[in-house]
Amino acid sequence: MVCDAAGSGCPPEIGEEDVSLRRALEDLLKCMLRVWCKEGQALTTLGVPPPESDKRVIVKREPGGEFGFRIHGSKPVVVSVIEPDMPAESSGLEVGDIIISVNGRSVMDAVHSEVVRLAHSGTDILELEVVRTCNILAPQVPRSGSKDGPAEAPLCSGYLWRRSTTSTSSTSDKWVRRWFALRRDNCLYCYKTDADSQPVGAVMLLKYAVTPTPDVRPHSFVITKPGAPTLHLGADAEEAASRWATVIKEAVEKNNQGDTWLNASLRLQQMPPCTIQRPDCFGYLSKQQGAHTREFGSSWSRRYCVLKDAVLYFYDDANAERAFGIACVRGFSVHWGASGSAEGRKHAFELQPPDSTQKSHIFATESEMDKKRWIAALEYSIDRWIKIG
Repeated sequence: MVCDAAGSGCPPEIGEEDVSLRRALEDLLKCMLRVWCKEGQALTTLGVPPPESDKRVIVKREPGGEFGFRIHGSKPVVVSVIEPDMPAESSGLEVGDIIISVNGRSVMDAVHSEVVRLAHSGTDILELEVVRTCNILAPQVPRSGSKDGPAEAPLCSGYLWRRSTTSTSSTSDKWVRRWFALRRDNCLYCYKTDADSQPVGAVMLLKYAVTPTPDVRPHSFVITKPGAPTLHLGADAEEAASRWATVIKEAVEKNNQGDTWLNASLRLQQMPPCTIQRPDCFGYLSKQQGAHTREFGSSWSRRYCVLKDAVLYFYDDANAERAFGIACVRGFSVHWGASGSAEGRKHAFELQPPDSTQKSHIFATESEMDKKRWIAALEYSIDRWIKIG
């Protein structure tokens, strides 16, 4: 599927008084990208070998299936999300790629909706010509090693083989190599490679069981819990498999004794927003407060918000010493529009809970681009807690 989304990287909030400057800088960057792409096209036409950053990728989906990536922006569009275990992931497409043609048709001057329609025009094969910006516009930050502080260093990390969720039988098993990190919040994070700064999935190790499965694959084990997806993992050696099984069991025991994740969230609530490492998104949001009626209108409060692992931390401003509240939105769904009580509020969106006994959260941003940025980050932050196993 190709849908409207912003990238996972979130630029800092500049401030209400500098919105025009921010938009001007965004327009300038977009113009520079267009010039860069068109220069590459001109050189190719003249017979000059394309640089390594220019790629041609083929994404082939099953009939009626999904391609597995999302795009953002217009003139040009940029790949913002690659879904794990989907055709786009194995095609070589990367987050940050600028799409300059689809099936031979130039889309450099096409708006977002045109590219979406072209991608969904009926064909199950997309031939994409892209310009690669990875490590040029947004250098990746390593998660482990000397650049991690003591509190952020993982308890255990390394490559493991993970059984693909698309496998339907033992004869069609597919195992993919992924980087895993067990962190001090007793959650197991899965990354595409050891160079990525954002995980593609995570598991809160609460009430799970770890069982060796040598009959499935040498040096493999399975992590199971009733009602949750089963996670099949495998190491390259028995020693590594034993070490991983041991540390995962210890994390499960710690979580079973107390809600370690909740304790960690409450600790972060007592600290300034800058102490939250690698947030999924941050910036100012307007939040609808309390009960509302059409007669008296809605009450809105502007708050500085930080999103991390499907938890929103609310601050009075970016320099606050602690958060005055948190909201766990795991399992919530993100809706582009808001309920009737938010009518007339531009750039509003809503977080709806999976249970009717919980309350919805309605937010509004200063611009449509900022709305896309927050919605994409929320979807990403919520989804990765659902789709790992």
